[in-house]
Amino acid sequence: CSDGVNPRFLVNMARVAAKAKLGADTVRRAAHQYFSTMNRSTRVISRLLLAPEVLDRLSPQLRAAEEYSGQPDIVFYTGCNVTKTPHIALLVLEVLDALGVTYEVMGGVATCCGIQQFKQGDARTAGRVGFNTIERLARPGATRVISWCPSCQIQIGEVALPAYEESFGRVPFDLSPIAEFFAERLDDLRPLFVHRVEKRVALQERAAVPGIMVAVKQVLAAIPGLEVVELDVPVVSTQASHLSVLPKFKAELRGREFQAARDAGVTTFASIFHGCHRELVKFQPDVPFELVNFMELIGEAMGIHVPDLYKRLQMLGDIDAIIADTADLISAHGMDLDEVREAIAYDMFGGRAHQGKATKPSGVL
Repeated sequence: CSDGVNPRFLVNMARVAAKAKLGADTVRRAAHQYFSTMNRSTRVISRLLLAPEVLDRLSPQLRAAEEYSGQPDIVFYTGCNVTKTPHIALLVLEVLDALGVTYEVMGGVATCCGIQQFKQGDARTAGRVGFNTIERLARPGATRVISWCPSCQIQIGEVALPAYEESFGRVPFDLSPIAEFFAERLDDLRPLFVHRVEKRVALQERAAVPGIMVAVKQVLAAIPGLEVVELDVPVVSTQASHLSVLPKFKAELRGREFQAARDAGVTTFASIFHGCHRELVKFQPDVPFELVNFMELIGEAMGIHVPDLYKRLQMLGDIDAIIADTADLISAHGMDLDEVREAIAYDMFGGRAHQGKATKPSGVL
């Protein structure tokens, strides 16, 4: 606000204080488990979707500063788990290539922003992780880091970087979201929109980083034939996962979004973020419009198509069918079948694996 007060940070610190009553060891163990579960799910699901060489492009090995040759225009910071929906990140890289932007891709657990630990009240570990990631993101020497994940944007931008500057008197780079970067380069993007996209598009907006919503609408509005349709629904949260603590509200909000989209006669309902996208696509059979990510619309305008592999597997609707479909990748990555089965059940079906199908516990959407 105008007085320099960040209510989101205050709420997070209140959570840290409340969790502290449980004891430092309990908080640390819970945070570690929370992070490990996310990491395991991401590792398995991404390997069901991508060959090793493609996965290496999105999650390259961390290198020492002296191993980076030349100074890129930007570091594209993917966050921890966009590789579950890899078509989104691959489309971003295609657009950056078309713009002639030089970049290094950095992401995965080696550059975790610390939000997983912070949300569980482990501020000490979150701070250490955040500082490590700032140092690592600075290694390629770019003055700008462009983020995909809104949680990473908030955690690094509002928590870690200010603390880093207070500790060291400087910050090694500016951090901004990819959508805002594309909006900045809109004059360069317009000539690349060579295909008309005759669609009425509503967005699943989120409230946490308003500038991203503005930027996405600016870019999509520049696509010939595309009409952005505003829906009269509440705009809340950072990503869908942040609403999981309110399952009834979450389901009601999604129902309102879908009904408003139907009433508006849209052809397309587009997610902004990867976490929201994973939850949306499972409802494709239930709605008369397509469920895509906004990057797919940009790609369509540019004549670039990257298939949504996560959605394709989700639509198979059965754990055994997914395992059979991905047998070659399971073998190529040397994955354990029991771990694969559990990860699919947890990530795609909201339950535990049991005889091919996934059980769906009460209250899980």
